[in-house]
Amino acid sequence: MKPKILILISMFFMTAVSVQAQSKIGYINSLELLSYMPDIRRADSTLKLMADEMQKQYGFYVQEYQTKLDDYNTNVPTWSPEKKEATETDLLSMQERIANYEQSSQQKIEKKKQELYDPLVTRANEAIQAVGKEQNLICVIDASTGALIYAGEEMVNILPLVKQKLNIPQ
Repeated sequence: MKPKILILISMFFMTAVSVQAQSKIGYINSLELLSYMPDIRRADSTLKLMADEMQKQYGFYVQEYQTKLDDYNTNVPTWSPEKKEATETDLLSMQERIANYEQSSQQKIEKKKQELYDPLVTRANEAIQAVGKEQNLICVIDASTGALIYAGEEMVNILPLVKQKLNIPQ
């Protein structure tokens, strides 16, 4: 009797260990991974140079506007109505140019950021998926976002079952 119980208990533990070994879930902090990639540092450097150059140009436009505004505020009492109106038109035009430059600069930086980072993020995701598959993981979760990065073949989409449970038509 004792040997049978011992065999049953050992089979139970072996099954539990086997199931445990098959049900591995991986996690990774993808932002940390990206920070270790040398290409990210180059992309960051390129973006910083671009942003610095645009900031310098923006500063030039603002300084030019401020100089013209100071001149206007100081000398407007002595100007003719035509000169006053022309200067006001120039100031409004300069404000518009500054606002447009700021907006287009942000768009250019965002576009460049995507251009530089997208291939690196894709490469990192492909490596994560390859490791997930090699390690027979059920899934890999990104610790920085909580998002599912890799879903192995063993993953089960329970949406149809939950819909059925809630009596929602398929």
